Amino acid sequence: MTDDLLFKELTERLDRIEKNIKSDFPNWLSVRQVADYLSLSSSTIRKLISTGQIPYKRLPLAESGAIRFNRRLIDLWLLSGEVKPTARARQTFAEFVDD
Repeated sequence: MTDDLLFKELTERLDRIEKNIKSDFPNWLSVRQVADYLSLSSSTIRKLISTGQIPYKRLPLAESGAIRFNRRLIDLWLLSGEVKPTARARQTFAEFVDD
């Protein structure tokens, strides 16, 4: 099997697995949802936000400054093993999500 075919097969398998894993979570998560997704408390998530240890986005038009988490970024953050993502890791995450 060529590298291209193997890569395609692996990608398709990963896509099928991803659909089955935690499929009840949306792509964009609230603080409560990301806490449930990671099996952590909301207060722990808020601490991670305040120290910049977890990737998140603040909604620009929300009066309350609502925060959302991209589930793919959270998965990559977990896989990276980084407690506080480096600038390079944040750039890689952003490029991955934009694809």
